[in-house]
Amino acid sequence: MMTVAELIEILKQHEPDMPVTVAGYEGGYNDISSVAPVRMITEANTQWYFGAHEEADDGNEKTVTALLLSGHNHVAKDG
Repeated sequence: MMTVAELIEILKQHEPDMPVTVAGYEGGYNDISSVAPVRMITEANTQWYFGAHEEADDGNEKTVTALLLSGHNHVAKDG
């Protein structure tokens, strides 16, 4: 799992005015519209169609906090 420090080092290798995006829902790319901590259980899903990590329930001892970068299609007309 990448850390904030590792991400910063990668970002330093690029022009500071270069846009940063995230993958779209079914394709394409979206602007980052949210950066927030999330509580999750790592490597909880083994099916290819799920992300490897899962949202944690309160009180789960395997919970870690991670930083989630997400985005939405701000020009969408149907949702």
